[in-house]
Amino acid sequence: MNRKQYLITLISFGVVSVALIVTNSFFEYLSWFIVVLIISAGYFYIRYKITGPLQMFATRFNMMVDYDLDVEGALKMAKENFDNAPTNAVKSLFMIYLGMAYYYNTRYRDAINTFNQIDLNKVNPLYHVLIFAFSAYAAYEEGDDEIFNLSLGRMEEVKNRINKRYLAFASNYYDILSAMKNLELDPENYREVIERNFSREDGYISTRLVYNYRMALYYKTVGNTDEMDKCLAKVIANGKNHHTAIQAKTLFQNTCNVEDFVFDNPSGKVSDVEIVEEPKQLEHLEEVEIVEEEVKKIESIDPEEKE
Repeated sequence: MNRKQYLITLISFGVVSVALIVTNSFFEYLSWFIVVLIISAGYFYIRYKITGPLQMFATRFNMMVDYDLDVEGALKMAKENFDNAPTNAVKSLFMIYLGMAYYYNTRYRDAINTFNQIDLNKVNPLYHVLIFAFSAYAAYEEGDDEIFNLSLGRMEEVKNRINKRYLAFASNYYDILSAMKNLELDPENYREVIERNFSREDGYISTRLVYNYRMALYYKTVGNTDEMDKCLAKVIANGKNHHTAIQAKTLFQNTCNVEDFVFDNPSGKVSDVEIVEEPKQLEHLEEVEIVEEEVKKIESIDPEEKE
């Protein structure tokens, strides 16, 4: 449902509701319970027409980015949905995905600018974690220390405003970004954090790309060029146009043959966890449940809900 369809439907619903209330006041041909029931059914139908496509969009976006590595297609889809969003609240949610799509396409400055334009009052504070986290990731790749530190600081602040059951979700992002910030000061802690979050085998190609790219930065810091190039070769050989592959090409020192590091076909099934880089992402745009230190199950959050 685009904005024009939404406005037409909303106006029609309003007119019919008012007409039903007025005529029933004069003729009492229906009980007021039935009137309320009819109006409520209409309201929930409109709500479903908005939230249903959001669910499908989020799942499709994640698969395009994480499994198919179709980052260009994900950006195009995010733009189309953003341009046709029916309400400002929904538009803000799509803007989060638009910013992430720019990030995956190595358009880091566009990602930062997009995140800066989001009206934080229109989205649940839980989404602020994603906004600040991806702003920091984009700034890190862009080499913008000022925005990186600002975003990291705002992430720390928002941790105190979200529901406590989502604290692990925010803490994982914060821990990874903090480790990245202190890579040169404490490379072993960085390595531990990256391995803890990305070394798992979940069936998604993007997880392996991120792991190898981040580990390449570790080996670069400790001066191990051979191991760095092996990690970069894995990313280049399998990453298509994913931002990690683009960045890996700028660091690669040609000490090994890229073709030797093509991934085997993924074995097993893709896990139930929808993961979008660094280190995880909401599968749906409506409600989130976090278990342990990683996202084990992602459900839906009401876009209208404020905590």
